[in-house]
Amino acid sequence: MGPKRLHAVTGVLISAGLILSFLGMMAAVATVSLPMFAYCAALSYAADLMLHSTESTTLERLRDSRFGLTMRFLIRQFLLLGLCGAIADIESFVAQMTTIGLLLLFILQLAYGALLKHVRKQRNELPFTTRGLDLDALGIRRMPHPFLVDKHVRKTLHLDIPLVAGALATIATDNWRWVTYGMIITVFLAYLSLLVLLPDARNALKLPTTDEAIDELNHQLAEYRPQVALYFTFAAISKDFMYQVNMWLEALEALDLRPLIVLRERATLRYLDATSVPVICVPKADNLARIEMHELRVALYPGNAGKNVHMLQRAEVKHVFIGHGDSDKLASSNRVSKVFDEIWVAGRAGRDRYERIKHAVTHNQIVEVGRPQLMPLHRWTGRAVNPVPTVIYAPTWEGWTDDACYTSVLPAGEKLIQALLDHELDIRVIYKPHPLTGSRSPQAAAAHRRVIALLEEDNARRFGRNVSDSKAASRKLARLDQRIADLSERGVRSPYPDLSEEERTARIRRSRNQAGTLYWSAMPDAAHHVVTNRIPALYDCFNHSDLLIGDMSSVVSDFVATLKPYAIFNLDGLPDQEFRNEQRTAYASYLLDADCNGLSEAIEAMLNPTEDHMAPYREQLKEYLLGAEYPPSAVRFNDAANDLYRRGVADFPIEYPEPAPFPA
Repeated sequence: MGPKRLHAVTGVLISAGLILSFLGMMAAVATVSLPMFAYCAALSYAADLMLHSTESTTLERLRDSRFGLTMRFLIRQFLLLGLCGAIADIESFVAQMTTIGLLLLFILQLAYGALLKHVRKQRNELPFTTRGLDLDALGIRRMPHPFLVDKHVRKTLHLDIPLVAGALATIATDNWRWVTYGMIITVFLAYLSLLVLLPDARNALKLPTTDEAIDELNHQLAEYRPQVALYFTFAAISKDFMYQVNMWLEALEALDLRPLIVLRERATLRYLDATSVPVICVPKADNLARIEMHELRVALYPGNAGKNVHMLQRAEVKHVFIGHGDSDKLASSNRVSKVFDEIWVAGRAGRDRYERIKHAVTHNQIVEVGRPQLMPLHRWTGRAVNPVPTVIYAPTWEGWTDDACYTSVLPAGEKLIQALLDHELDIRVIYKPHPLTGSRSPQAAAAHRRVIALLEEDNARRFGRNVSDSKAASRKLARLDQRIADLSERGVRSPYPDLSEEERTARIRRSRNQAGTLYWSAMPDAAHHVVTNRIPALYDCFNHSDLLIGDMSSVVSDFVATLKPYAIFNLDGLPDQEFRNEQRTAYASYLLDADCNGLSEAIEAMLNPTEDHMAPYREQLKEYLLGAEYPPSAVRFNDAANDLYRRGVADFPIEYPEPAPFPA
């Protein structure tokens, strides 16, 4: 059983224990059994703590079943009052003290939560959030300490433990002191928590007005003088979409122009990777319109979104669609792109893709800049270089609709993995699915889980449950993960609050490189890998593989840069030549159908260079998809930005507003 399945099973068992403990408390009230109630109450508290510490997905199921955390505490408290009435009397001292204590606790919990909600609401009304800009002049205080804010509902709910324990002790001993002491401790702790929160909350509410904040931001931007902006907005806020921005960060940092990142949703800032580029997040369009960037002449857009229009209305700026990867999907040649001044594509394939759409864009609007992100990829040497021949299976996701469903996970994923595992030679598999796999389709999610289960079961069969080759390496990897998490925190949560963004970014990238190296060394050479986390990165997986099997996606286009053999699923069953004509990335590909016919040919090409008859076609396709090898794509991307900036300045010369006159 793999670790993820074991984790899921553990969560289910703890949930079962939690539900049984509540059934036991109900039975105890019905049978008037104090020992049973005390035992089941203690078990329910312990199960609750364990369930939250494992962060099991069963927590969501419990919430959806109207059995969430707050409801569980209320049920336990009502059952306690029921026990008091059954054993003592509903008008007894223990019942009255318990009722008073619970009411006071509820009032203090309500006040605590309302105060935090008010602080968050006021902070969210700030016109912007920034990273990498010095806005100390605004005097914005930090939020209260994370201990007071994070999971505060769970923490304050557990303050009823002294009262519950005291009430049970009084019922058992008939000594009024226990419930009295329990009530005093519970109410005192809740009141103390509120008192501790108050001064921090008061400081956090000392905020500038919108006008003061925007004036100071404009002052900082006037000093920085941004010339090019990467603009990103997305309706569905999730870390899974932020790859569209994160893939461009290093290319942005390498530009001659002074870059700025403009985000529109506050949550996206949390998922933005470390970068030395200054960042502003401005949720409201009215506030964005007031942001002054006098030298800004180029705006880059990695995605098509409705709120792009709020930046597109800046007439002095040249607007460029750069996308988030070149592929033959419909989204890679959208007619909406007509609104941009230019569209930057990797190579001739991107140009042809757009020119096939009549009346969409003109020939001069399309600029071939290569793919700067592909510089670290290792090139094919003509044979498999890994100790164990390695296949990376990197399918795309199921798309927003069934019409745009290109994933092979659903119809062929299990068959492919089983065929690779059954091959006469040992083959290592790296499974690197799209981060959104299974997010729309429950069937795709189930197929995804079955693929993972096959690989984990094969690892367990060959290497035992603990696949890791080195416990020391695993511990070091865990420390590196924690260091990256600590460095990624900012503000009051950060152990490194005084680091500049440049130094923070450098340290995070160093740690990631070390973690990537350790990741591969911590596993046996022949062990399969299921890669769903940030480390190792996709291109690192490319460098540790000898053959790619994928779908119609930008992953295939990027892999072509390695010149290694690859295979694509032809799930519609089209004739090979017709499929290659429709999907340009399939020109140099080995083709698989839904039953994985053609797999042996692709594996033979990986193992035997003389049988790799698609090798010369990959050379041609690489230049067609990604442009010429020289000048390097990083240089072409930079030159394109510089050229467009010069034209932008020529069309709209830079003008600064006249300074305000000194008062007479």
